[in-house]
Amino acid sequence: MKLSNLIKNLYQQVFIGIVVQNTQVKVCVQMLKGKKLEKEVLKSFDISQAKPSSELNSFVKKYMDESPFSYVSVLNDSITQGALPTCSMHEAESFSDLGSCVTLCNDDNWMVYSEKSELNALQKRFSVTGLDFIFSPFLLLSSFFADKLDGKASLLVLIQDDFLSLSVFCEGKLLFAQHYNMTDAVEDESLSEEMDESTEESLGFDLDDEDSLSINLDDIDALDELDALDDLDNLDELDDLDELDDIEDFEESLNDAVEESEIALEEAKSKHESKIDNFSDEYKHFQLIQGALNQFYADDKYNNQFVEDVYIANTSEEGQDLVKFLEEELFVSVFKRHIYLEKEIALLSIQEAKQ
Repeated sequence: MKLSNLIKNLYQQVFIGIVVQNTQVKVCVQMLKGKKLEKEVLKSFDISQAKPSSELNSFVKKYMDESPFSYVSVLNDSITQGALPTCSMHEAESFSDLGSCVTLCNDDNWMVYSEKSELNALQKRFSVTGLDFIFSPFLLLSSFFADKLDGKASLLVLIQDDFLSLSVFCEGKLLFAQHYNMTDAVEDESLSEEMDESTEESLGFDLDDEDSLSINLDDIDALDELDALDDLDNLDELDDLDELDDIEDFEESLNDAVEESEIALEEAKSKHESKIDNFSDEYKHFQLIQGALNQFYADDKYNNQFVEDVYIANTSEEGQDLVKFLEEELFVSVFKRHIYLEKEIALLSIQEAKQ
């Protein structure tokens, strides 16, 4: 055993995995003594403009101070990044221009790359705590689905709130990879319109017409059940004041019913709009995956390999519609796993620290 490893085993080691999302930063802290996990802490922080808050910095520094062997790692959220099936810079030129990128060879046969200026910006965001490791989503994918790399050609997909990363592996070798920023991905407007119309028809009202979501009290006189209200124009004809009290009670009950109806209609509108958004997002994911596979099949560099299995790592519980689209449209077998990115980043840093 190396002297450095012996010293490390005498101390508690702290591994902090960080994932920056659109509105949150998720953190996983794992504290080990030797090989034993003694404590794990998970926490989320709200952010603005993807800038770590003082609360997040204080939280990270608190656990960094627990041990002289602490490691802070983050998932690379650069827009310009990817992976290539070679470690040769000369061969890489046939795939992409890497003149302004930082590259890293993995397993001596494939590389990941990222725009240098974006990596510098990422490090600057965490200048208070510092960063020990920045992990590519493609390295994370290959680790998360390590048991799926050595067989036939398979597509690995990582779905985040803001990004979609995919790669094709066959017999342990990377063949193809793409990285998409979901914010810039083109939405299928025709699909959204079609879904809106379908929802409106099923609910019986126009989601965009506010008037259709309310009941006009001026039209109440037209209801046969409210004929008694016509007599209010001439109060002298009311012989019994109790009858007026009954009408007032009825009006109050009717107002309550109208208010409850409007609330129910708003809830229904919100529920169906949410379903449309989820459906549209999953269809957008399907379109990106379909387009990437078409590009893979059309390029002779990839030897016309055919993908039969798709493995999806999803940060949310959604994805059943995406699975259905892929299986029915692309005739592939799809397997979906939920992934906790902050935990996986912490685990990757543990592996790196052992080397």
